[in-house]
Amino acid sequence: MKINKLSRSQMVVVAAVSLCIVGATIGAASAATDAVKTDPMSGLVAAVASKFNLNTTDVQAVFDEQKAKMNVERATGRQQRFADRLTKAVADGKLTQAQADLITAKKSELEAARASLETKTPAERRAAMEAQATALKQWAADNNIPDGYLSCQGPGRMGGHRGFEFGNKQGDANR
Repeated sequence: MKINKLSRSQMVVVAAVSLCIVGATIGAASAATDAVKTDPMSGLVAAVASKFNLNTTDVQAVFDEQKAKMNVERATGRQQRFADRLTKAVADGKLTQAQADLITAKKSELEAARASLETKTPAERRAAMEAQATALKQWAADNNIPDGYLSCQGPGRMGGHRGFEFGNKQGDANR
């Protein structure tokens, strides 16, 4: 059996084909990894389902229920802390009850406005938030709301927009 030596051009072709195969393999692995990144809990859900011989859909449903429950608990806690800050500010004479009521109403109004931004493009959201920030500052001045109780928040975690909050660090220092 005679083995032919490869010419230089044949070696280049073999090397190029090998690199393409390696690149395709890495690309496929990367795409699979990217799919997992979209839901960070999917790996844990699959592992629990596999370990205990459960249906993955059922395990995912439990995870989703618990996540929703935690989100409600966090929101309830934030709302209570917000109400407590306003109550304390009124008790300390830093705000009047009328100002606290105005802040509470404005907060609800802004939360509704924030929900309407979800369907907009990032540029539209940014423009709407800037317009809201300007209007909110004017509203606060018109209603004699101290700066420490009003905060226009910029982009939040995960690239989302947190919107407007009351009681930033400066305001919290006034508690």
